[in-house]
Amino acid sequence: MATLSKESAPDYRIRQARGNEVIALQSIDLESATLFVGTGLIDFGPSGKPLEPIPEVRLRKGFGDGLVWAAVDDRDNLVGFALCSDKGEDLYLDQLSVLPEHGRRGVGRRLVRRALSEAVTRAHKRVSLSTFRKVPWNAPFYRRLGFKEIPVWLLSDWQLSIREAQKQTMDVRLRCFMQKSVKPGDLNAQT
Repeated sequence: MATLSKESAPDYRIRQARGNEVIALQSIDLESATLFVGTGLIDFGPSGKPLEPIPEVRLRKGFGDGLVWAAVDDRDNLVGFALCSDKGEDLYLDQLSVLPEHGRRGVGRRLVRRALSEAVTRAHKRVSLSTFRKVPWNAPFYRRLGFKEIPVWLLSDWQLSIREAQKQTMDVRLRCFMQKSVKPGDLNAQT
C-alpha cells in the first residue's frame, strides 16, 4: 500500500454518496478494516480480510435517508465514506471508513464534520457513535473532535440494542459509546 507524500496529496471533498457506489463503498469498508489486522479486535478470514463488508441493505437505507457521504479526491475517486442513521434526538454515525493510504490527511475529520452539520440541519441534539476505546484512530480520534464517552448506565435503549448485537462478534468491554452535542449555531463550527 503506497503512502501519499505531502507534495502529491490530492484535494479532498465530501459529497453525497451515489446508489451505484455500493460495491466501491463496501470495498473501502473492507480495506479500512485491514488496519485492525493483528489487534485481535476484528475477526479476519483466511484471506486476511474481514469476513463481511457493511451490508448492501444498510447502505441502501442510508442512500434513501440521504445519510451516506463520500470522500473523494480531486479526480472524484472514492477514498472514504460516512454512513449515519436517524435515532430520534441522535444522528448515529454507523460507519466511518477511509482507505488506509488516504489516512491521516483530514478525510475522516471532514466526514465527521459533515455528519455534525447534517445533525444540525435535521435538528438532532447530538451525534453518537460506538467505537473501540483504545485504538488510536477510534475513541482518541473522536475525543480530539470533542466527543465524550457515555457511561454504560446512561446508554439509551437503542444504544443498548446495538451493544447487544455487537456482543455476537466482539468484546464490547473494549468498546464505548461517544457523543457530541450540536446546536443550530454549530453549522459552521470547526472540529
